[in-house]
Amino acid sequence: MSAAAAKSDGTRPVTPVSRYLWVLAALLTLLALTAGSALLKLGSLNTVLNLAISFAKTSLVMSIFMHSTQGRRLTFMVSLLGFIWLAILICFALSDFTTRAVIPAPW
Repeated sequence: MSAAAAKSDGTRPVTPVSRYLWVLAALLTLLALTAGSALLKLGSLNTVLNLAISFAKTSLVMSIFMHSTQGRRLTFMVSLLGFIWLAILICFALSDFTTRAVIPAPW
């Protein structure tokens, strides 16, 4: 059965189990990287590294388990706009945090 015939039937193609196992291995590797990066003294780069790893894990989950790449264009657009909105919120939070004055603790 061709892909066009499968779409006209309303059925969706079946994802092979091997793909899920590869994604599981990738997610476990990224989890180990996240745990290992907590032991490194990188300063402010530690946050950047952990956010990059988190973005990679989120992208894997969205594309494989939520099937956002196989869905309609509207689904992909909403997912992309969600990431853009998250980036805007992170930028606003970081700009607020970096412009505050440091007040020492009173004790």
